[in-house]
Amino acid sequence: MLFDPRILVMFGANALLFYLCSLVNSSLAALPSYLILLGPMLIFPSLFLQQRSHFICILLSGLWVDAALPVPFGFFTCAFLVISSGIYLFRSRFRTEHNYHPVLLAQTVNLCLILLLTLSNGLPELKTAHFWLQSGLTLLLSQLCLLIVAPWFFNLQRALFELFRMDREPQDMPLL
Repeated sequence: MLFDPRILVMFGANALLFYLCSLVNSSLAALPSYLILLGPMLIFPSLFLQQRSHFICILLSGLWVDAALPVPFGFFTCAFLVISSGIYLFRSRFRTEHNYHPVLLAQTVNLCLILLLTLSNGLPELKTAHFWLQSGLTLLLSQLCLLIVAPWFFNLQRALFELFRMDREPQDMPLL
């Protein structure tokens, strides 16, 4: 198939998750912490789509996040593409019919993205205790919130597949 319509559903769900996370972060502006919930955005495209469709969905999601966050342009796009390609390569090892493996993957990816963002701030920032306190609080808050948000997000995507009568099974998976 030349164009997989599930790209639109997954990208739309990613945009919704990012928008809701931005709303929560704007209400947390008085606190020295914020939420980073980017991990779930990479999981379903990596597990469900063919290679070309996966690349398009992840590229669009990465560009969307890069345009909205104060990071060097291409930072999250490159990180998304590298991390999701790794998941794509090993996707036959993960079960997709329940949320257990996707949630574990989302936790791991989110942790990697937060650490990558933390380490990208430069050496002078890494020497201050305030920076590590804020980073630790952000990491803890994000990972705990992700335990609630990730299952909801994956169930939302499955419900959208069903609503629009799209294939709910991963494509190009080897038969076991």
